[in-house]
Amino acid sequence: MDDRKFLKSCVRARAEQDNINHPAYGTWTEDFMLRQNESRVFLGKYLNDPRVPWRHKRREMMAIAGIIPVAKWLAKIKQRSDVSCRLCKRAREQRGASTENVSEETYGHINSAFYDEMATTVTAAHHFIWRHMYASIQAAQIPTSKLRFVTPDKESSMSTLWQEEEFKQICSRESLTEKAADIERA
Repeated sequence: MDDRKFLKSCVRARAEQDNINHPAYGTWTEDFMLRQNESRVFLGKYLNDPRVPWRHKRREMMAIAGIIPVAKWLAKIKQRSDVSCRLCKRAREQRGASTENVSEETYGHINSAFYDEMATTVTAAHHFIWRHMYASIQAAQIPTSKLRFVTPDKESSMSTLWQEEEFKQICSRESLTEKAADIERA
């Protein structure tokens, strides 16, 4: 069996076990680096691009090598005894919450959406991307199209949508809920 067939069989097996939300090889970075025809080629283009500043390339190479100076790495080279995230610990102390079971300070942790100090930045990036996608789709839409976004300026739940009169005229929230339940049962 070649590598590609093996990887497909692994992904299929993970999907059957409902384990698709976890990385196949141990970390998401490892999954990305082992992805055929995408990861290393993309990374090579990025590192060889003369327009990319050296400091960005250096940071990327440090991340790949696993030598970013975060608590986990500093503990590995015996420069620090505690691997818990300093900023998460400080934030918990300020809130008066327990400082037990604080996440390890790793490169993946400080770049994740679960990092307390990055939540605002991650949310802002999400909203920026959403607004850009919306504007691009709207600009590409043909004038005769009857499709339109119902909440272009904000996110809405089904509950808040039906507070607007326009949606009540289309159908009642109850009939939509019933129809959705019928579809789920089928």
